[in-house]
Amino acid sequence: MSEYEITQWRKRLERKGWLGLSRSSPPIDRLVEYHVVWQGWLVSGRCILGKELKNDWWVPGTPQYLLSRKHGISDGVWRLAKDQQAEVGQVRRRWAG
Repeated sequence: MSEYEITQWRKRLERKGWLGLSRSSPPIDRLVEYHVVWQGWLVSGRCILGKELKNDWWVPGTPQYLLSRKHGISDGVWRLAKDQQAEVGQVRRRWAG
């Protein structure tokens, strides 16, 4: 998993309307969808950051940790969820590049 591959992945998603985490932070009061490359994992999910537990800021792998702190992430993207009533949750997959 090279930085080049991760950058190309992010740019592909940005061309499809996603926003890069390095350029823009997600709102805390709206449902967002996200993909983040973190410690060799592709972490994807939906959340409303303002409804996440405040202590999760310090818990590695939680949406707060990944999207607000951005600690240890290689890159990431987010967008507002088209369905603001969609289910929240998170999945992790090994980054295949």
